[in-house]
Amino acid sequence: MEVFENKPTNENTVFSYEEINGYLKETSSWARFLAVVGYVSVGLFVLLALFVMLGASQLNNYTQSPVGMPFEFLGFVYLVLAGLYLIPINYLHKFATRMKSGILQHDKTQVTSGFENLKSLFKFMGILTIVILSIYALILIVAVPVAIFLAP
Repeated sequence: MEVFENKPTNENTVFSYEEINGYLKETSSWARFLAVVGYVSVGLFVLLALFVMLGASQLNNYTQSPVGMPFEFLGFVYLVLAGLYLIPINYLHKFATRMKSGILQHDKTQVTSGFENLKSLFKFMGILTIVILSIYALILIVAVPVAIFLAP
């Protein structure tokens, strides 16, 4: 276990280790709170998906889905979205727990692992943003010619 030292600051140092530790402790507390809320949200999303897939599928006999798809498919989409949301929540939770324990125990390995999970969180969110923007661009490329073609 590597131990990092709180080096005393002097006039030439740009930052204060004590101040940074305080900020990281507070950040890890908020990250933990957001991760717990995220886990609860994922659980509720899964329950909603199961309700839609199992309970609302009985409505197919009497009514049609508002978007024209079977309720089972909509439930499956909810499950996929819940699984997708679970990935960044796990990174956030790992960041929070490892950062807090690393700071409290003065363990450089834990702090490094916390930052690694924070990096992974941002990397995942960046890639997901690129994918979503690409899908939007593809929809726009397809939708505009179709709208022009179908216009009276």
